[in-house]
Amino acid sequence: MTSRARLLLVLAGLAVATVRTASAQVQYGPQIEWASNSVGFGVGGRVEYSLAKAIPDVKTLGVMGAVNVYFPSGGTAWGIDLNGVYHFDIPTVKTVAPYVGTGLAILHGTRRTGGGLNVFGGVQFPGMRTITPFGELRLVFVRGTSAFVLTGGVLF
Repeated sequence: MTSRARLLLVLAGLAVATVRTASAQVQYGPQIEWASNSVGFGVGGRVEYSLAKAIPDVKTLGVMGAVNVYFPSGGTAWGIDLNGVYHFDIPTVKTVAPYVGTGLAILHGTRRTGGGLNVFGGVQFPGMRTITPFGELRLVFVRGTSAFVLTGGVLF
């Protein structure tokens, strides 16, 4: 792993660690990813902020940001996402919480940096007290290419 990749990984960890949960409005945690199109395995962190207090009429709307470092063959890459997310409220089901979203993506590889869009859907499992595991499938469109990204992690 190069020193640049280590630095990005440390910065991503610090960014996630410095977020304080004043209430249930902010959740944060680590995640691991696998991306198609030769991007490969990645690690990072995400922060999700609920807009329930700001927009009371849509209590299930939020903003999510993520930073990831990938380890493709021949180098490292990193990605930054800023997304809007909508959580479906299913009153009869408390153990599974599906969500969908879309947003902006920046991906930096060994040869270039590009911006684009992503669309995703996932499921959170809020049955535990202090952590919320999640799984997600995202489709990323950056500079004329696309990739499927499988993500899993936990939120605190």
